[in-house]
Amino acid sequence: MNRIVSGVAVVALGALATLSAAAQPPTPRDPKSPIPDCVDGRGPTGPVEVKIFAPKPDEVFPIPAAAVGQPPNKGASVEVKLEVKNWESFQDPGTKCGQGIAIAIDNGPVAIHYDPTKPWLYPKVPAGTHTLRAFPVRPWGEAIREAGAFAMVTFSVGEKDGKNAPALKAPLLTVNRPRTRIPKGQKVLLDFLVTNCVVAGHSVSDSCRVRYRVDELPEVILDSPDPVWLPDLPIGRHAYVIGLTRDGKLIDGPFNLHQGTFEVVDTATPAPPAPAKAGAAP
Repeated sequence: MNRIVSGVAVVALGALATLSAAAQPPTPRDPKSPIPDCVDGRGPTGPVEVKIFAPKPDEVFPIPAAAVGQPPNKGASVEVKLEVKNWESFQDPGTKCGQGIAIAIDNGPVAIHYDPTKPWLYPKVPAGTHTLRAFPVRPWGEAIREAGAFAMVTFSVGEKDGKNAPALKAPLLTVNRPRTRIPKGQKVLLDFLVTNCVVAGHSVSDSCRVRYRVDELPEVILDSPDPVWLPDLPIGRHAYVIGLTRDGKLIDGPFNLHQGTFEVVDTATPAPPAPAKAGAAP
């Protein structure tokens, strides 16, 4: 991971996609949840398809004028409209667990849209060029790996700046999990999608590898597009870095190196009380 970590410094300074599906097996129907206290998966009922109808490719959203006496706006609201076929979205009211469509702008946090028949609103997207990605996920967060189940669109707010705009047919890494807080004892899902490149061993021509590292644990090199369940991790905050590589080198692209953090929490320990507000009675 030293090469990937050194690439972090380089990157810091410095939409049509095809999901990698070589010999991809059919998506399992109605699988059981691999983690406790989470509902089972449902479907699919056929080939899963996700399409983004808004924003449109290369659309530029104007930044609205600020109200009188207020500082200038630095972004604009962006409405997302999807069409999804052969995939049921739902959220269990008891566990708040369910399956839906994961959406993310650039390398920002992944949100789950449980009713893709309705628009999703990003209230303040900053100025510049951005890429929106959308794909179905199971209740435990695992992404569906089908060629038609991944959609991507690049748009801009204010003006185009050339950033966050992957080449249409270039290899692309999309990191889905882990999320922010994970109960102690629950397996931690490292989940990702690779488009426009087959994840395989060196014997496969032009193939890619996925390399990741968690904390100071040894680097792991994957030659399969399958998700990974991380070993039991202690309570506390953990950092990870994951990159898409070929021949030991990071593949150029705005999202092919991803850094993130997550926290393993002890759910048996009550949360600390909120601090008293100034002037409140003791």
